[in-house]
Amino acid sequence: MVRQSPGSENALGRVKFMFPNSDNIYIHDTPARGSFARDDRAISSGCVRVEKPYDLAVLLLSDSPEWSPANILNAMQQDKEQTVRLKIPVDVILIYLTAWTDGSDRIQFRKDIYQRDEILMEALNRKPDAIKAKPF
Repeated sequence: MVRQSPGSENALGRVKFMFPNSDNIYIHDTPARGSFARDDRAISSGCVRVEKPYDLAVLLLSDSPEWSPANILNAMQQDKEQTVRLKIPVDVILIYLTAWTDGSDRIQFRKDIYQRDEILMEALNRKPDAIKAKPF
């Protein structure tokens, strides 16, 4: 097993948000802050980079008085790993979209990096009696 030490150059940034899944996918910070300005941000190996990890941590720990915003910020600056468990679990729902409206009446399109659009189109074009449950 290869494991990178905590710190400012860690590929997962200063904080990693674990959630139950069988694919080792995390929500995490990144030291590559410039990635958020890119149009094509499909540069991770399956994980989800979060632009404002501090804000997410403050929100998730808002019911834990011992984790004040100052304590969270302090912990994120340490080069020592800490595990913090949420008092109340939070559902994580990931939605994969290749087309959507942006709220300004413009349609946005992105590359189908996971090749799901073709499978979806085939399912939408099948006659109702031919539809069978097919995992994405």
